[in-house]
Amino acid sequence: MITPKATSIFRTPHIPHGIYDDLMADCDTSFWDKQGFPFKKRRTQRKTWLFIGHYSPELICGFAIVDAGMISTAFSYYYSFKDNVFEETKTTIPFGFPSDFNPNLNSKWKLGDYSIETINNAIKCSFKGKKYQIEIELFNNENGVSIVAPSKEERPFNFTYKNQLLSSKATVISSKSKYETQGNFGSIDFTKGFPPRYIKWNWLSFIGETESKIKIACNLVDLFNENMENVLWLNDKKVLLSAATFTVQEPLDTSQWKITTKDGILNCTNNPLGARSENLNAFILKSNFTQTFGTIEGSILLDGKLEKFTAVGVAEEHIALW
Repeated sequence: MITPKATSIFRTPHIPHGIYDDLMADCDTSFWDKQGFPFKKRRTQRKTWLFIGHYSPELICGFAIVDAGMISTAFSYYYSFKDNVFEETKTTIPFGFPSDFNPNLNSKWKLGDYSIETINNAIKCSFKGKKYQIEIELFNNENGVSIVAPSKEERPFNFTYKNQLLSSKATVISSKSKYETQGNFGSIDFTKGFPPRYIKWNWLSFIGETESKIKIACNLVDLFNENMENVLWLNDKKVLLSAATFTVQEPLDTSQWKITTKDGILNCTNNPLGARSENLNAFILKSNFTQTFGTIEGSILLDGKLEKFTAVGVAEEHIALW
């Protein structure tokens, strides 16, 4: 069940876990950030990131800035279906954000040459490097979901906001080519909270169309956030999904992934065309993830009717000690 929109619930000792309609705009965590001895939870436990995806039939883009407390990272990448070209950039900066960095989705994020900011209701991502420059602009709407999930190891909660099928435009300029696409291809993953020190998850995010021309999108995760963030978008309608099962084998970037939900609504195959991988070992923080990009095909079962769909998007396996 989706609970009506809430404004702020993070400034008290008692956090009501649940799935909330739309964006919980005020996610001030200062009540929790200041706790902890000898080191405050702001640096040792709180993790915050903003991942923006653009999944079009011509171009897949990923753009993220991550504040992991003592370590901050950012990356961008793109893949052109037409030219079969993949390029990526990344940076890692210790203590990349100040101790009072307490962002909402609409805050200004800047790490090195990477920036995300909201101007006139448009979220704009920008990176300019030697290999290429990339800009993604997308417009958030009121059809997302906010999830407040329990954490473990006596950590208070984990919050995430997901939205899909957003109007977006992506532009990539390299030394050899220029790519530009626009449409309802935008995806938001804004997460802020206190996840367990050890985590492992599988994640799927895609945008596509059913055989009857219904716009479809999905956010699906297993092994994290109590399976609370599993949502299917069908045009303007949101459908909550049950727990998911990811059947994955090595190598992750060339093998098909089989993904189903226990309620029988979603059954699909992820077909990677490549991947962005990273193995970060920064003593106090270890993060090993592979994010594949490619096509997804399968079927959905709604109201007793089975319908096929095709989509593009990303799937991820992430193991971290942080």
